[in-house]
Amino acid sequence: MKKRLYITAALLTLTVAAAVTFGSIFPETAAETALAGIFLFLAVIIVSASLSLRDSLRETLYSYRNIALIAGILFSLVMEPSVVYTLVTGRQSGGLTPAFIYRSLTSFPRTFSYYAVFFISAVCILLAVSNIALIRHEGPRPKNALSLVLAAFYLGGTWAVYAVSDVIEKKIFTGGDPLPRILNSVIPLFLLLMLCYFECIFVGFVVMGWLAAREKPVYDKDFIIILGCSIDKKGGLLPLLKGRVNRAIRFAWQQEIATGKPLKYVPSGGKGANEVMSEGSAMELYLLSHGAEDYEVFPEKKSADTLENFRFSKEIIDSLKPDAKIAFATTNYHMLRSGILARKVGIDAEGVAGDTKWYFWPNGFIREFFGILKLDVKAHVTTAAIFAVICTALGFIEFYLY
Repeated sequence: MKKRLYITAALLTLTVAAAVTFGSIFPETAAETALAGIFLFLAVIIVSASLSLRDSLRETLYSYRNIALIAGILFSLVMEPSVVYTLVTGRQSGGLTPAFIYRSLTSFPRTFSYYAVFFISAVCILLAVSNIALIRHEGPRPKNALSLVLAAFYLGGTWAVYAVSDVIEKKIFTGGDPLPRILNSVIPLFLLLMLCYFECIFVGFVVMGWLAAREKPVYDKDFIIILGCSIDKKGGLLPLLKGRVNRAIRFAWQQEIATGKPLKYVPSGGKGANEVMSEGSAMELYLLSHGAEDYEVFPEKKSADTLENFRFSKEIIDSLKPDAKIAFATTNYHMLRSGILARKVGIDAEGVAGDTKWYFWPNGFIREFFGILKLDVKAHVTTAAIFAVICTALGFIEFYLY
C-alpha cells in the first residue's frame, strides 16, 4: 500500500512538473498544457484509487475507506469530460485564457450537482413510494417517515444551496474591496463542493451496501452472531428479527451439509425498556424450538446497540475459542455498517443477510447511511477543511485574474 502511494505521488509530481515546464517553454500553448496536466492528474487519481479499491475489497468489504475511494473515483471520472469540454469550447471560441479555464472548472461542482439531482431525485421518489407503503402497512410512526423526510431535505437543501450561492454572488459580497470579492467566490464554491462530496459518498455507500448484502461467506465458521432488534410484548420475534435468526439457521444447515462442520449460535441483544426479556433470550428460545441444542446456543444479553452486540459477543466467543472463525447475521440493509462495527472491536467476520419487506428496506437503508456518516466524522471534517483551503486559494486566484 505504501509503495503504491509513493508511486502515485511521484506520478502526480511528474505530471505537474511536465505541465509547468511545457507551459513555460511554449507560452502560447500554456492553457492547453494546463488542461492536459489536469486531465492527466485526474487520470492518475482514477487509476491509483481503482487499484487501491481493488486491494481494499480483497481485504474486506467492511470499510469506510471503500466508500471514500468510490466517491473519489466517481468525482474524478465525471470531471474528466468537463476538462475536455473546456478545452474544446475554449478553442472554438478562441478564448482559451486562464480566466476562461478558471470559470469553466470552478463551475463544475454546480454542473455535477445539477446532473446528480436528477438521479438522486429519482431515488427520492422511490423512497417516498416505499415510505407511503411502509406507513400503510406499519402505521404512521415518525421513524416510518424517515425516507420522506430525507427526500424533502435533500431536494430542499440542494436548491437552498443553489439559492444561497446565487444570493452571495449577486447581492451580498459584491463590493470592489478584496475581502468581499474573495468571499463572493469562496463561499458558493465551498457549499457546492460539500454538496458534491456527500452526493458521491452516498453513491459509494449504495454500491458497498449492495455488495455487502450479496456477500457469501466461506463455510468454515465456528460461531455465528445474530444481531438483535425489537421483540413483541410477549417475547416473540417480530418479522425483522425472525428473518435474521432464520437466515442464521439456514447458513448453519448449509455449512453442515457442505462441509460437515457444525457451528454455534450467539444471539445478541439486551432487554429494552418495553421488552419482557432480553432479545438474546428471545432468540435463544426460538433457536431451541427450531432444532438447536442447549450446547449450541450462547446468548449475549447485555448489549444496547450494534457495537455492544459485537463487543460482548466477542467476549463470549473468546472465552470458548479465541481463534474462532465468525459470521454474523443481520438484515440486508444493515450488513455494511454491522461489518464495519465488527472490525472496530477486532472481529474479522463475514455476514449473511436476512431479507425484509421491499417497503421496509429503503427506510432502513437510509437510516444506515446516516449511521455510516456518524462513524467517521473526522473524515468529513478533514474533507471540509481541505475544501475550505482549496476554495480560499481559488478565491485569491480569481481576485487576481479579474
